[in-house]
Amino acid sequence: MDDINSEDLLRKLKEVFEAVLPKSDKNYPEEAVPLGTYVRSTRYNKLGVVTDAFYGDVDKNNQKIIVYTVLLFPRTDSFTKVSQMGEQHYITNEYEYDIIAYLMMAPVDLAKLTAELGGGLFF
Repeated sequence: MDDINSEDLLRKLKEVFEAVLPKSDKNYPEEAVPLGTYVRSTRYNKLGVVTDAFYGDVDKNNQKIIVYTVLLFPRTDSFTKVSQMGEQHYITNEYEYDIIAYLMMAPVDLAKLTAELGGGLFF
C-alpha cells in the first residue's frame, strides 16, 4: 500500500471512530457526577436525575462551584398521594452542595427517560 492510500485510509478510519464514539462535552465539568445520576435535592427534599452540569460561581477558596440541572420527580409515596395529586416534574438548578448524589446506582439513560415521559423533554 502506498503512502497516499494509507493516509487516506487512516483519515477515513478516524472519521468513522469519531462518528461512532460518544463525543465529550468540553463544557461539562470533569469532576461532575455523570449525566443521569440519581440525586436528592436538599432544598426541595425530592428525588431527581442530573440532566446537565456547568460551572457557576466561585466559593471563598476561589474554587469553581458546580451547578447541576436536575429533573425532580413528583412525590408518589402513599402518605402524600392525596395532597400531592397536582404535583408535576420540575427542573431546577442546584449547587453541588445542595444535592446528595446516589453514586451506588447506575445512572438513568436520559434518552429512555424522555421517551417514558412522553418525549416532551429534550436534554
